[in-house]
Amino acid sequence: MVSWGVRMAVAGTLPLIWGISTGRGEDAIWITLTAEGISWVEMKGSFNWRVRTLFIGASLALFWGALGTITGFSIVLSILFMFIAAFVATLLKNLGDRASGLAICVYLMFIICNAFPDVDIADVKHRVILIAVGAAWAGLVGISASLVMPVQQPFRRQIALIWRSIASLIDTITRGAINEQARNEVYAKEKEVRNAIDHSFDFYGRMAHQANKKDNRQYQLLLLRKNAALVAVNIVAIAQEMEHINVKTLDESLRVKAATLFSALKEAVTRISVFVLTLKQEEKLLATSQINRLKKLTALIKSFPLVEGPPETQAINRILLLTGRTTKLLESALQRIEQMGEDIPVFRSYSLMKTTFLLKPGKMARNIKSLASFDSLAMRFALRSAIAACVALLIAKVFHIKHGYWIPFSLMIVIQPYFGATLHKARDRVAGTVLGGIAGGLLALLPTGLYLKEGLLFLTFILMVYYVRRNYAIAVFTVTLNLVLLFNIDYTYNVMLLVERALCTIGGSLLAVLSGFALLPAWDKKWLPNHLAEAIMGNFNYFNGTFYGTTSNWSRNKRAVESKNSDVFDSFNRYMEEPGKEKTEAYYDIITCNVRITRDLNTINIEQEEKPVTDMLPHPVQIILLKECQELFLSLMPLLKRLNPAIATPESKETAPHSFGLNEIQLISLEKMKIELKAIRADLEELLPKI
Repeated sequence: MVSWGVRMAVAGTLPLIWGISTGRGEDAIWITLTAEGISWVEMKGSFNWRVRTLFIGASLALFWGALGTITGFSIVLSILFMFIAAFVATLLKNLGDRASGLAICVYLMFIICNAFPDVDIADVKHRVILIAVGAAWAGLVGISASLVMPVQQPFRRQIALIWRSIASLIDTITRGAINEQARNEVYAKEKEVRNAIDHSFDFYGRMAHQANKKDNRQYQLLLLRKNAALVAVNIVAIAQEMEHINVKTLDESLRVKAATLFSALKEAVTRISVFVLTLKQEEKLLATSQINRLKKLTALIKSFPLVEGPPETQAINRILLLTGRTTKLLESALQRIEQMGEDIPVFRSYSLMKTTFLLKPGKMARNIKSLASFDSLAMRFALRSAIAACVALLIAKVFHIKHGYWIPFSLMIVIQPYFGATLHKARDRVAGTVLGGIAGGLLALLPTGLYLKEGLLFLTFILMVYYVRRNYAIAVFTVTLNLVLLFNIDYTYNVMLLVERALCTIGGSLLAVLSGFALLPAWDKKWLPNHLAEAIMGNFNYFNGTFYGTTSNWSRNKRAVESKNSDVFDSFNRYMEEPGKEKTEAYYDIITCNVRITRDLNTINIEQEEKPVTDMLPHPVQIILLKECQELFLSLMPLLKRLNPAIATPESKETAPHSFGLNEIQLISLEKMKIELKAIRADLEELLPKI
């Protein structure tokens, strides 16, 4: 985030220095504004992706800036193209981090340029040239920053974040052993791991078995990511076993050893996260030291005299088994990083000729297609944003509000797919704007000759990027401070600008909140049943893929259903926050049962991978359990149809299961799955009449 902020600061500040030194401050502001808008495009992914995304961002900024400039004198044209700009920007904004930056290129450039239109052909041409210069400058800074980075550093950073989220999960599990509140946070931390893995797939969708082994660096990193995912599965399984242990009743020496074991596990994972990012050998030594410590502690606990039979003893033995497997995965992870070798800078890997061929029409088309989504929820959100933005711009135009462009601009920033998120963001935006405006007003009163404003402007570029995901209110404060300094860098500050901007921001935020009620509202009371049905169906597909399918890639089914579990959990949280609607917590029990089924399937697949090739034959109990689970899943299909009529449910047909046998742990997981399925069916039958 800091390097991103520095990139934006360089792109935004140097044109201003040029403008002040040459007396062309107004031209410099347009260049800076364009460069700042494009710099909001997050530089994630490979060098290829970065170049193409910057090119798309520059093209969008140039097109919408020019369109805003020539339509500003006509209310009709302004409203018409505001609708299109807001619609396109919202579709982009709804797709994730990188596309959100592209959305800013659309609505920022259109709204600001529309507020300061030109009719004279020479003036329009001059404005377009300035925007083009700003776009080219932002692209040059972005590409220059990328050229000096190691080729695989973005991918390594994504993988390091996965390992770091696993370390946070281990810490929460450790605290949950003695703290009920921390125990309740385990699933939230598990979701963070899932999100980190999903984010890495957003930018590196290729899986290990699809990799080109000739590209050894990327191949080893893909295997390293798979290692991390398997470690996460084992850690979640350990958390499940911890639920059967009352730590306070354990022998004190055993309790100390167990606490030290979890501490070593967390430290080993943390050191691997740092090693994969920095490639420093001292980090490898620290990780190896913690892994060796982990082995010794596991051996010590195994030698501790435990009473055979009780559930606690069984849970402890299972935890030791899972820890041993995790240790092997950690050692394998270190080997993957070592085998990857040195990571070379981009400029050594991409010649000038090779770089020029990155903007291939076919690949550009695929990149643009990957940034477009037209599912029903995204369409409703895009239409709501477009209509609300048109109303905001119409108010500013009809009433000739000075600096009225802040109304649609604030609305586009604040508006979110769901009402609760919009309300929360509106509150933070208003507070940050008012406080930032006051601070900016005081700073703008400083004498211009001190060059203190320029230094503060540079700092605000970094801070607003740094806080944009950490604390939105602070980010808005620094954005406001940045804009006040930007538009008053070479003349005395007008205090009325603060009042006008604050009022327009409040107006835009209120419109965003009201649109959540009045314009195609997306209440989770409606969408939650759909998400729930999809999550349960995801487990059915996972179950079929494990026992009846033809594919051996169980991790793909695992990733798909865990993402659906995250979606339904997020939808439930939003549903509980919605105002003025009757709530039922019956969903929560079904969601948690479904999550436990996913974990049981994960355990079955992990155990299967650990078993030797020559496997035992299916046990009669296994065949009975499989049939019972399949029948329970099929009995849920009519209920899922009532939850989500659009869901595609499979027809019942006789299919022979795989011929591999299950061990004791897998049979226990299958038995637990049967219990969870019965609970889901009972809860669904109780829930459906209420919705």
